[in-house]
Parts: sequence; C-alpha cells; structure tokens
Amino acid sequence: MSLEQHDLLAIRCPRLGGDVNFKYCRTCEPPFCYRIIVCWAQSLDIGTYLAENFTPEQIHSGLEKKSGDKLAQILKIAEKAKS
Repeated sequence: MSLEQHDLLAIRCPRLGGDVNFKYCRTCEPPFCYRIIVCWAQSLDIGTYLAENFTPEQIHSGLEKKSGDKLAQILKIAEKAKS
C-alpha cells in the first residue's frame, strides 16, 4: 500500500466535528492522528496500512494519546483557577 493511496477517502472527524479526508488524519499530528485506528478500522485495513508505511517506533508514538487533548487542557485550566 502506498502512503497516499487512501488520501481522498473522507469520514466525519469526532475531534473536529466535520468531514476530513484520510490525508488529514495521516498528517495532522506527527506521525499521524492518534485516533486513526478507531476512525478508519471499518473502512480500511488500517493495521496493514500502518505497518507498511510507518516504523514500529512511529506507530507507537502516533498511537499515544497526546497530552494536549481537550480533557488535559480543561484540567490544566481548572488547576490554574484553583490557585
């Protein structure tokens, strides 16, 4: 599978609340969006795609939930408000 093979496919992004294409998901966060498996598993053989296009280290890094997610941001704001 080539890296760009699925770029024009589109789904609704739960993070953004609108439609995005696969290219956005594979490039929005280095090396890709941490939700790529959850969002694309029903449409693509996403495990094979990742294994063929990314190193194990990139896959591990990409699937870690980023500390900058909405909940983490809300908790940081709440902590600041307490001070």
